[in-house]
Amino acid sequence: MQMMAASSIQTVFLVDDNEVDLFVQRRFIEMKKYAGNIVTFTSPSKALEALTGNPAHVPGVLFLDLNMPMINGFEFLEQVREFSQDLFNRLRVVVLSSSNNQMDRERAFGFSNVIRFIPKPLTSQGLDEIFNNLERRY
Repeated sequence: MQMMAASSIQTVFLVDDNEVDLFVQRRFIEMKKYAGNIVTFTSPSKALEALTGNPAHVPGVLFLDLNMPMINGFEFLEQVREFSQDLFNRLRVVVLSSSNNQMDRERAFGFSNVIRFIPKPLTSQGLDEIFNNLERRY
């Protein structure tokens, strides 16, 4: 498997209410050196504040859990789009979900900025595929 250069993406956001999932996702990204800065959020509202508070600094990739209390992943994406279509368009989103429901998948890809839908748990191989495809696409 081809390794990308260290810190090929400046910042990655991880949004997941499950701290164990966040830890695993973060460790994979750190071990592969895919990002220089990894920012984690257990609260989708805090992630929204970070995005909308500084819309000029969009993370290279945002990993987003679908099933979260208060604001689910779909609502999160809708709120970003309502805040700023420009911000929404510049945000590349990888949806992570414990559900492999086809309706969830189709709904996720209904958002133009969703580039991948990955069933949990995120694996090292899945992460390689995401970042290798990003290199080719952008």
